[in-house]
This record gives sequence, C-alpha cells and structure tokens, in this order.
Amino acid sequence: MRAAYLGLLITAVLSIWGEGQPALWVIAIDAGHGGDDTGGIGGDTLMEKDITLQIAHLIALEASSLPNIKIILTRSDDRYLSPAARIARARGAHFFISLHLDFSYDPWMRGIGAVVPIHSPSSARALAEIILRRIVAAMKGPAQETKAAPLWLRRLGIPAVQLNLGFITNPQEARRLGQLAYLHRLAQAILEGIREFVVSLPT
Repeated sequence: MRAAYLGLLITAVLSIWGEGQPALWVIAIDAGHGGDDTGGIGGDTLMEKDITLQIAHLIALEASSLPNIKIILTRSDDRYLSPAARIARARGAHFFISLHLDFSYDPWMRGIGAVVPIHSPSSARALAEIILRRIVAAMKGPAQETKAAPLWLRRLGIPAVQLNLGFITNPQEARRLGQLAYLHRLAQAILEGIREFVVSLPT
C-alpha cells in the first residue's frame, strides 16, 4: 500500500517538474494575517498574526543550514499582504505553505489540521499529511483530517497547503502557543515534514 501511494505521489510531482528534481527546493512559507488583520485572538491577548510570523521565522532559521532547501517568507514583519501580493512574493517556489491557527466559540475544540485547495494535485495532500504526521509525532497532540476547500491558494499554480496549527481559543493550546520552546518544536516538525517529502522524490 505504501509503495503504491509513493508511486502515485512521484507521478504527480514529476508531472509538475518533469523528470528528476531540482538541486535546490524553494519553499514559500506564508505567515497568515498581519497588520490590521490580526486573525484569531485568544488566551492572554495572543494574536494569530504574531504566532504565525514567529513560526515562519523559526522555520527559516532552522532551514538556513540545509544545502538543498531554501525558505522564502511572504512576509517578514507585521504587515498586511493581499493574496495577490503573497502570490507575487512566492514566485519561483516549488511549494507554498500558509500558516494559520484555528478559532472556535467552543473553547474545547482542539487539534492541528491542514486544508488544501479543491482540485489540488495529489502532491499537495501528500505534503500536508506528511507534515501533519511529523507534527503529531513531535507534539503528541491530536490531528484533524486533511480537508479540501475553495482557498485562494489555488491561484498559485504550485502545490499549496494551509496548516492550522492549533486552536487559539482552546486554553491549553493557547498556553502552548505562547511559549517560544513550543513554537520552536512546531517549526522543526514542519521542516522535518518538508524534508521527508522532498527526499522521497527521485533524483
């Protein structure tokens, strides 16, 4: 089963880039929200825009010593960017990962999940599920099923994933999201998922 799945994954990715893989994988990391768009607010006035930006910077820092992966950030500071601007800043990337948090009026809703655009290539879902598996293994938390939705990410033209990295409205998850050590582990798990995905592809 795993071999068949990997075969389908390789076929899907090679249909995008042709035979072989690039010497340098360029991954766009998109910190959701920014500026006047705070995203969700929870805990002790935690803001989604701040947490996603911290995680994006930590991923870039962790990847800085890797020879075959380059991280580009759609935003590196607290500013709002339109979807069109985020797409423009991701030009040249092979994959796009948008970082978000979940919000619910039910304070007990929890878990980490992923969303891919409707009609995405199978490589997008495969990337999402590999990253989720890495996160769950590292953080020992629950995961939600990967979903498909009509996201603006479909306009990118490359495999794109939205990661929802916990509920900012859940007291326990909000407390963790306010800790730098937790965000560091989360960033490491995301990067490990990216690495696992790209090294599984044929050279």
